[in-house]
Amino acid sequence: MAFAFDLSRRKRIAVTGISNSGKTVFLTSLLWQLHEFEDANFSLEKGVKISGFREARRKSTFPFYKFQEAMAKQGEWPSRTMDVQQYVGEFKRSDRAWKQRMEFLDFPGERIADAAIAGYDDFGDWSDHMLDHFESDSGYREAANEFRRESERALSEPETRKRLADVLSRCKGRRDDLLQQIVRSYRRVLARYVLDCKPLISPSVFLLDRHGDAARPAPPDVLAEERLCGLDASSQFAPLPKHLRETHPRLVREMQAHYQRYRKELVGPLFQNLADSQSMIVLVDIPSLLVGGVDRYNDNRQIVLDLFETMQGDSSIGSLLRQLKFWSPALQRIAFVATKSDLVRKSDLKAGRLKSLLRSMNRRAKNLLPDAEVEWFDCSVCVSTEQMDDDKLRGVPVEDNPKRSQMEFPVDRLPEEWPRDWPRGSYQFPEVFPAPPRNYQTPPRHRNLNVVFDFVAMY
Repeated sequence: MAFAFDLSRRKRIAVTGISNSGKTVFLTSLLWQLHEFEDANFSLEKGVKISGFREARRKSTFPFYKFQEAMAKQGEWPSRTMDVQQYVGEFKRSDRAWKQRMEFLDFPGERIADAAIAGYDDFGDWSDHMLDHFESDSGYREAANEFRRESERALSEPETRKRLADVLSRCKGRRDDLLQQIVRSYRRVLARYVLDCKPLISPSVFLLDRHGDAARPAPPDVLAEERLCGLDASSQFAPLPKHLRETHPRLVREMQAHYQRYRKELVGPLFQNLADSQSMIVLVDIPSLLVGGVDRYNDNRQIVLDLFETMQGDSSIGSLLRQLKFWSPALQRIAFVATKSDLVRKSDLKAGRLKSLLRSMNRRAKNLLPDAEVEWFDCSVCVSTEQMDDDKLRGVPVEDNPKRSQMEFPVDRLPEEWPRDWPRGSYQFPEVFPAPPRNYQTPPRHRNLNVVFDFVAMY
């Protein structure tokens, strides 16, 4: 009984979203509001007050003070997350007799692309999943088809397929050469996806390695030689079509071994953190999806679907949730949050268009976890614009503004629903620099951040 009582004082909240969706700045602003609650415009339901918020520093790895300084003193958005980071805080709630302990998890959006690896125990199932997505999406299809052709050539030359199985059985060196040749072809595919800003890069260490070093802009061949698609150079893997898996079982067994090691050492710990969270915040940057075109929309939606399918009851992570339910409740609350609402026209916000697009995009993902309570929010964690005319905002645009001057700029109206098709650049939503107070005692202006926190943390 005492064990359950202790757990009632602890909540873990996972902040997730695709790369560049604003996870780090979301958590930075939220912690800023909690630290300075008495001076923040951060009202909670039923008049609940927070006092004595402090960081448990020995448990925390999220560099809140560094990110706070970047925003307030340097006028820069915090650098993106390079590894799984945790912030542990304690505070007193006016409606409770004991202190509340709250753990926030912020992890790289790049790793979310590995959700399918967490969900599929079998290398072949993952291969089919990845190749099917590449084939169904025009933005991926050309490079993926090239990879298929190169894989076919690698596995049929110089020996015919009939003789190749015998060669592979007698010559491990030849088998290793073939594996490296296929992996090298896949790395060229991933390099092209990186340069085209495609988010479905898996294994994700190609984009963000284990040391937190991100892939730098470079020609595809250069990038392909610099990066790996496995934990190290000797344990790389790449998806293989079904007919090639059936004709080359020894090669597949090696790929499977590398895949399982990657899954166990990198992907498993990450998704176990999710399995131990009672609440999840899923951030979606709708303005950037509209700017990026339909292919970017499809990619982002697929990655969120992969994440939620991974956490279903019949997946490996879903099974873990069921096993741990005695001491760690399954996911109870999910907040889908449309971020950067300060880049959207006030009339669109008033009409509920931003929230409507969010709900439409993630309706299927929500249905995958029917036992969790779900809410939809539009939010800005650091309001950095002012509404001028209905089609214009005022702020400090990032592009073509070396002096960081305040200026007016137009933004497009949100569509009533997601278009059936739209090319990149069809919509205009310029990025802006943050505009927080330089006084640390005064947290940034926000919109609905308190409502999101109330839902995921204060029940």
